[in-house]
Amino acid sequence: MADTLYIESLESSEEIFSQLSQPVRDWFKDKFPDFTDPQKMAIPSIVEGEHLLLCSPTGSGKTLTAFLTIIDKLIRLSLDGDLENQVYCVYISPIKALANDIQKNLIGPLNEIRSRYLPNRAQEIKVGLRTGDTPQSERQKMLRKPPHILITTPESLGLALASKKFRPLMADLKWMIVDEMHSLVPTKRGTHLSLTMALLDTLINNPVQRIGISATMEPLDEVAEFLVPVKGADRQDSNLQNIRFDDEAKSTVHIAKVSGVRELDMDIILPHPKFNEVPVKQLLDHNVEIIKDLCEAHTTTLVFANTRQMTEIVTQKLRILGLAGVEGHHGSMDKQIRLEVERKLKRGELRCCVSSSSLEMGIDIGSVDMVIQIGSPGSIATALQRIGRAGHHVGGIPRARFLPTSVHDLLELVALQGAIMNGDMDKLRFPKNCLDVVAQFIIGLTVCGEIDMDEAYGIITSSYPYRDFPYDDYIDVLDLLEEERRVWVDWEENIIGKRGYAQMIYYTNIGTIAPDNNYLVFSADGSMIGQLSSSFVQNIRTGDVFLLGGSTYRVHQIQSSRVSVTPVTGYRPTVPSWSGEAKSRSRELSSAVQELLNASVIAIRRGHNPRKLLTEAYRLSKPVAETLARFLEEHTIDSFQVPGNNRILIEQIVNSPVPTYIISTCRGRSFNMALGYFMAGLCEMYDYHVIEMSYDENAFLFKTGQE
Repeated sequence: MADTLYIESLESSEEIFSQLSQPVRDWFKDKFPDFTDPQKMAIPSIVEGEHLLLCSPTGSGKTLTAFLTIIDKLIRLSLDGDLENQVYCVYISPIKALANDIQKNLIGPLNEIRSRYLPNRAQEIKVGLRTGDTPQSERQKMLRKPPHILITTPESLGLALASKKFRPLMADLKWMIVDEMHSLVPTKRGTHLSLTMALLDTLINNPVQRIGISATMEPLDEVAEFLVPVKGADRQDSNLQNIRFDDEAKSTVHIAKVSGVRELDMDIILPHPKFNEVPVKQLLDHNVEIIKDLCEAHTTTLVFANTRQMTEIVTQKLRILGLAGVEGHHGSMDKQIRLEVERKLKRGELRCCVSSSSLEMGIDIGSVDMVIQIGSPGSIATALQRIGRAGHHVGGIPRARFLPTSVHDLLELVALQGAIMNGDMDKLRFPKNCLDVVAQFIIGLTVCGEIDMDEAYGIITSSYPYRDFPYDDYIDVLDLLEEERRVWVDWEENIIGKRGYAQMIYYTNIGTIAPDNNYLVFSADGSMIGQLSSSFVQNIRTGDVFLLGGSTYRVHQIQSSRVSVTPVTGYRPTVPSWSGEAKSRSRELSSAVQELLNASVIAIRRGHNPRKLLTEAYRLSKPVAETLARFLEEHTIDSFQVPGNNRILIEQIVNSPVPTYIISTCRGRSFNMALGYFMAGLCEMYDYHVIEMSYDENAFLFKTGQE
């Protein structure tokens, strides 16, 4: 287990400048007024070569903090003529768009320093990008002239390490930066990355300095253990004796946590004065009108919807209302269209951009001075990431407005805003011993040649998610892979190797992002527009008109996995839907909802006015407090009880044709689904037939009938 050391002091600017080379020092002084607090806290540890975990708000200079020392040391090598054709630094990004953005932010400073502060004799520092979108020709160029700083994704890094030609280029790697760790750690993508980093440790000549950065990650101690592999001295397993780990000096992770640095400008806006009485379907039109007014009052507004379908709807409605400079952006739009929208954003050419989740992380979008969130995003971390897109620069003030879509959504937004003001944060949960990921990784180990079975097990168990991986489970996975003819196993010699088409399967299926069965949409000239889900395509026919990217298209032909279309105007389109977008509300936000409910209902029970609590403790405006208070007072007419940490509310609907129950937990969709299926199993045991179950974040509906 890695040791952690929290940094508590800030270094002076003069001391930091004294540790930088003259060109970097001059460039920084001309570019910025001073170092930010996160930079004063973290840069000295990076200069000393310590592993570092940096957690600070968006727009506080995290990325520059991670790169400044690396740029400085590469420039020193450049001045001395000692830059080799090898990769010195790997920057790992969770999304391709962020990787593209970092490449631009890196190349810009490097070009500025080179043109203004470096002599002509200095060697050029090369930056390369390798993702799934990188052409094969560019990858071949990297083999001949490798970049000194490689920007990549977890999946592309895994592919690079499976290449016999690319592996040697990383033998003397010095630094590894893992960005937006909060989005990787709790997923199988992070589990796969951890295994890849464990493999990398066996390929390099010297320990790599690791730097992890994010604005929203807790608990930091456990994230630090994920970032840095287990020390050999701490492991008792004899299978690890041939595996190289970080030495004692490199096993300590310095943690720089800066909180409460940025002021937030947040507010909840009701779309209609009689919010409680307006039908939910009509609230969207009122919300769009408010969005239009807010966009016209600001330079550039980023609107977040929670689904791609809602992104399409809002984009179209804003255009119908006459708002100029509106574009949509989501993952089912073609890459070139998305890149063009990002370029327009960065150049300040858009008045409004509507997005689902594709623009919520770390992307520098310059002129955005307002963020609008339609409905609750479902987690505190997601809300903070999205709010941080406004004023995304040092000294900027993030400005955000929340627009509720229903009364229950308003309740969740109030709890969310209260949790943010209280400094609460979602806790990351770490997947453990995922057999599907380790099976894929074992195939990858054999791609470059045969490997000792125990050595492979040692690599696997040196990654944090597999620190307690049972050896029997490992053998079972090998048995499965051998049975499926993905690897061969020599049990007597303790050796495994690839077989059949395993290498091709590995290259074409690496990673843990779930495959989709989407249809590709092409226009008449052959250019790709985006993707549609198979479930949506099954319900459309030739001649139908649908909406994609805020524009309307008529279906010309559906063939194989392609949909050919032609653009049309003046028709009412069908709005596509995409599967897999619903995410369960986080536990911490669910707890905040329960706290809000209990505090308000207790006040009502005691004869107090809940409006005082809502306006003073939660800092709500009077219209919002009045609306929520009336909703809760109406609830207490029927019941004083609300769900809590140790209470689940079960209500039966009278006069229903079949026994119908509403079970309220306020613990999120995942909890409700699990409890619902458990109850369904109990019903089947006692010969009760379950007719219907439906879920949302707060409750689920349960209908039964006796056979």
